[in-house]
Amino acid sequence: MNLMQKTLRPKMLVFILSFMTFLSCSKDNDLFLDAIIEPENPTTVTPTPTDSTDTETPPVENPVEEEVDPIGTPVDNTVNIDFNFEAGNNIPLIPANPNRTIYIAVNGKASNSGLTQDSPKDIASAFDKSFVQAGDLFYIKAGDYKFDFNPSNGRQFDLSNLPSSASRPIYWIGYKNTPGDINATEFSTVSWEDYKARPQAADRTHSLDSSVMPTFSGNTSRAPQYIGNESLFWQDGGEQGFVFRNIQIQYFRYGFQFKNLSSSVFENVIIANLGNFEPVEGQGGSNQDLIGKGFSITQKSDRNVIKNSATYNMAMIGFSLGEGEHSLIEYCEATSDIDNGNPQDYYFHTTGKYNLFSHVRANRLISSNHSGHGICFNQLADNNVMESSKVYGTSIHFDGAVNCYATNIEIIGDNSYGLYKGGDIIIMDGAENNLIENTTSINGESGISFSDSGKNSYAEHAGKNNTFRNVTVSNKSLAIIDLNWWNEKDDLSENNAFENCKFSNAPYLFVISRSNSNFSFDNCEFTDVNKLQQTSYKNSGNFVLNANTKFTNSTFSNSEIPNKLDFIISNLLGN
Repeated sequence: MNLMQKTLRPKMLVFILSFMTFLSCSKDNDLFLDAIIEPENPTTVTPTPTDSTDTETPPVENPVEEEVDPIGTPVDNTVNIDFNFEAGNNIPLIPANPNRTIYIAVNGKASNSGLTQDSPKDIASAFDKSFVQAGDLFYIKAGDYKFDFNPSNGRQFDLSNLPSSASRPIYWIGYKNTPGDINATEFSTVSWEDYKARPQAADRTHSLDSSVMPTFSGNTSRAPQYIGNESLFWQDGGEQGFVFRNIQIQYFRYGFQFKNLSSSVFENVIIANLGNFEPVEGQGGSNQDLIGKGFSITQKSDRNVIKNSATYNMAMIGFSLGEGEHSLIEYCEATSDIDNGNPQDYYFHTTGKYNLFSHVRANRLISSNHSGHGICFNQLADNNVMESSKVYGTSIHFDGAVNCYATNIEIIGDNSYGLYKGGDIIIMDGAENNLIENTTSINGESGISFSDSGKNSYAEHAGKNNTFRNVTVSNKSLAIIDLNWWNEKDDLSENNAFENCKFSNAPYLFVISRSNSNFSFDNCEFTDVNKLQQTSYKNSGNFVLNANTKFTNSTFSNSEIPNKLDFIISNLLGN
């Protein structure tokens, strides 16, 4: 089924043709993942009108006079972005006519026929290049499939050069008692609560329940280090047409370490406890020995689908699409609550193009020494979309992202956390021409942060030509907007526009620690934002809010009103 979103907006045209995947379930377990069939009821997302009458406006008085002789020259912050792309593929979740149907069980033998449940083959047969054929369907019964430390090549199963294709995929599908008895709808069939209900080890990991679906388990004798179990599944041959459904993976360094894989499907896959959870200093991923990655689908891996899946407690990355294009991650969750000095770093991540992240959840449920990246469009990622998703205890990131779009995102910080409370929108390292709208940022230290790490090889700046529309930011312990000190403070943050936004409950509108120019606010509401700017925090360049900052058609309630002698103002109301 295809979900079509079409949004027309003043000043910016964003047309999204997102080819999504849904499950349809019949009595004979005829499940299909179809990304190109026209829907019966296409969904239309309409932006909040600028003249909405259902928005509660705080009482105001004393209109502020329009600036007659403005200081500085404003620029046109109009950004034109045209999204028109497909994401995913049309590979069915169950093959209509498999080449062979082979049964696998913990007690199976390579010498068995595998043609019936009473004569199952062993798990190695399901990935044996001399046995597997194009179009095969492997039904894998629930049980604990245990693996010792790495073979000499560091890979338990090298799937390179398997004879699969997009037209003749190979299927590995788990079941509990009878094939077809596990069917996810929205999110995985094993929840975070299910995971937490399992016995807890000394390193705070919880083992997955192998009685509910087939579970691939690495050696745990070296706990809390699971990096001795390198990769469960590895591939680097440009393959297409892998379908993994209803399986669990735990206690490895990598779950899937796939490179240049395309037109494949991962559905209802649960991965837990990957990497090194030994107490260390430094943030997640700063040491290669700490890496734990669930879905590492990298390099030129295109048109893949990850759906109804979850990662619980990765030492570094939950879901990564790398440089791939036109892939879909939908109804997936990445949650962590282990720090040990090495917290999970990335929850959802891409450096690619034309990828869609829809209805995902990123949860950092512990205070740590690193803020993490909830949903991250990274290092010149281009034309990606995140929508209808929730991030808790961490942030969404546009780290060098260009022409990307976020809509209907709920970002929640936790004010009980220490240094990094989460809850913010990060714009940094050359991020430009991005649109964030219909999004909420509550709790935490700041709402929107602009910075430049200076760590990338490409030309960087601290964010320019980004538009925030219908964004709500509230309950911040420091500021609504943080022009952050990190790292190249002379690099401008400029031409960023805020339209129809609501800001409330913060000591400052801005914390200024870097150079800035041509920020604009139009038709915005400011409530209980005590001061306009704070300029004393790590501000070695003595920066202030630029005089060409523009405020128009906006309302200030119990907040400092910009002075017409200092900024460009027009039609402001305040009390």
